[in-house]
Amino acid sequence: MSSKSTKKKSKMRDFRLVKKENMSERNQALMDELNKDTGDWERFKTVFSKWRFITYFWIVFLPPYGLYRVWSKETTFYKSEKYCWTFMIIVYMVYFAYHFVVQ
Repeated sequence: MSSKSTKKKSKMRDFRLVKKENMSERNQALMDELNKDTGDWERFKTVFSKWRFITYFWIVFLPPYGLYRVWSKETTFYKSEKYCWTFMIIVYMVYFAYHFVVQ
């Protein structure tokens, strides 16, 4: 005969059962900080700043200088955005070189 071993699930693994009354003061503060509104307006102002619009212009019309602006110390781009823009500029330059120089 085969016996099936069943594991008993811990009630604490079901996070829906965790209530604020059962948490410590520090954990309550951390949970409140995670759940608070992060300010979409601040994020919007960062993404659509004057610096970024000028950088986008340079990326389209003069990609090497746009890449310089993306990686400069004054930039507001996040690290992941820097890598993404770098990859896109490299692809754009390869496409340009292939279609306009080779053919």
